[in-house]
This record gives sequence, C-alpha cells and structure tokens, in this order.
Amino acid sequence: MLTKDEKETKIDKSKLKEKRMPKMRIMPQEEQTAMLLKALDLKKQGKLNEYEKIMKQIPLPPYLAKIAKENFGADTLIKTGWNLSEAEAEFGPDWLTN
Repeated sequence: MLTKDEKETKIDKSKLKEKRMPKMRIMPQEEQTAMLLKALDLKKQGKLNEYEKIMKQIPLPPYLAKIAKENFGADTLIKTGWNLSEAEAEFGPDWLTN
C-alpha cells in the first residue's frame, strides 16, 4: 500500500504521454551560442521574463535533463517548458515515461 507521499509522487504514465513537450528541434551550436548571448544581454537589462523564454528554447543538455527528471520528476520537467530535444535524441522518445 502506498503512503500519501508516494501517491502524490507516483506518475500516471498514460497522462505523461499526453503532456509531452511540443516537438522542438535540435539546433546547431552556433545558434545556441547566439541565443545564449542574446538571453544574457536581456538579463543584464533586467528583462528576466524574456531571458527565461529564450533560455528555455536552447536545448537542455541530456545529462541535465536526466538529473532534473530524477530529482523533480518527469511531469515537473515537462511543465517547465525546457527544450528537451537533445535528451529525446539521446535517450529515445519515451525516456520521460520509462
């Protein structure tokens, strides 16, 4: 029998598949660098919402995505809106539900 905490953290895999991130593309390193520089400039200007929006478009490195999944759960990772295209390419399309 699951405790209350275990019930709250248990993931319904069928719902997770429905909540998958929109398909995002893997981008060349040069494009990632240009976006990062633009985001950092926005951050310096105090435009934190714009900064975060651009940062989430840059693919999250697979090792960080895996750590985030392990520590915060797949559902939370999906809700954050990060670009998980590189993690999906490395771990497979069902990596969030496995």
